[in-house]
Amino acid sequence: MSVPLPISTTSSSYSIPAKALRRWTSERLRSARRNDGGVVYCFTVSGSTCNSMGRALEVELIIAVGADGRIEAASARPVAGGSGGGCDAMCAAEGNGTRFLAAFGGCREAVGLTLAEAAFRDWREEMSGCFCSEGNRRHKWRNAFQTIHFAVSRDAARLGPVPRPS
Repeated sequence: MSVPLPISTTSSSYSIPAKALRRWTSERLRSARRNDGGVVYCFTVSGSTCNSMGRALEVELIIAVGADGRIEAASARPVAGGSGGGCDAMCAAEGNGTRFLAAFGGCREAVGLTLAEAAFRDWREEMSGCFCSEGNRRHKWRNAFQTIHFAVSRDAARLGPVPRPS
């Protein structure tokens, strides 16, 4: 179940400190350009869960952005070969983190939005390490979208303005 949330038109500041965004860009974010001009981003979330019992939670949030700059898909899965089994230990996962994330871990409400719209919407997130509640999942998705937006904006600024054709 997804809760429709408004897109903020007043705030375009990051909820995450720039130092963390820089670190997450280098340590947690990967991207691959597609042949059609789109890009697939993979943001890794790690932490503990509501019921981790010492097991680490490691999840990949995969975001496909089309050549038009709009989000085409947003899904979640346990990190392949991840350590600890934290995804299976989440109380809502009932022992099967892969199935739980496939059913509930995605972010359908971001499909069709631009990265800026997804990064700066009012997510009404709940901060927690797990993915059990919708608010907990929105917190992770907000972090992923803001990190990607920060990385893309920083790369664009570093490259400078696009020259106008003469």
